[in-house]
Amino acid sequence: MSHSLTLSVLLTVLFTVTAAGYLGFAFRPGSDGVSRVSDVFHVLMSVAMLAMPWAWGMTLAPPTLQIIVFAVATLFYLVLTLGSTRYGGHAHHGPGGSGRLVLGYHVVMMAAMVVMGVMMLPMAGGASMSMPGMNMTGSGHSMHASWSGWTSISWILVVVFAAATVWMLGRLIASAHVRQHPLARLDGVLLLLMSAGMALAFIPTS
Repeated sequence: MSHSLTLSVLLTVLFTVTAAGYLGFAFRPGSDGVSRVSDVFHVLMSVAMLAMPWAWGMTLAPPTLQIIVFAVATLFYLVLTLGSTRYGGHAHHGPGGSGRLVLGYHVVMMAAMVVMGVMMLPMAGGASMSMPGMNMTGSGHSMHASWSGWTSISWILVVVFAAATVWMLGRLIASAHVRQHPLARLDGVLLLLMSAGMALAFIPTS
C-alpha cells in the first residue's frame, strides 16, 4: 500500500495506540481464555496495520503470514458469532458487551485483513514481477499494486469501516450515561480508533 507521508504517520500512531491498548488487555488479571485470544488478534492486527504503510512493513508482516493469521482470526470470530452462548464471549469488548452484532463486526474486520494481505501479495514479489491486468510501480520506499477490481473492493471497505466508525461513536455516546467498567469504555474507544484507521487505510492510492 502506498500512502502520503501524513496519512502513513497518522495510521502508524493510531494503530500503535490500539496495539498498546489491546496488549494491556491481553495481560490484565482475570481475563478469560477467549478474551485473551481475542486481544492477541487485535494486537497482531494493529501491528500489521501500523507497519503496512512503510517499506519495512513487508518484513514485519509478510502478506502470506498475514493471510494465514487473519484467516484463523476470522474463523475464531465466526465460531464465536454463531455459537456465542456455547463458547462464551469477551465481556469487556466495547460498550454494550459482546453481542452477536459486535462479534460479527469482528468477523468483517479480520476478513478485511485477509483481503489486504491478498492485495499486498504482488508487492512482496518485487518491482520486477509482472502479472496480467496488474500495474506495478516502485519508488524504493513504497510500492503500489493495482488491479481494476481492487479499487471497487477498497471503496466498499472504506464505506463499511466508515459506517462502523459512526456506529461505534454512536455506541460510545449512547453509553455515556450507563454505568460501565472503565476498561469496557476504553475498549470501545480502541475499537472506534481501529475502525477509523481501517477506513483510512483502504482509501485507494495511485
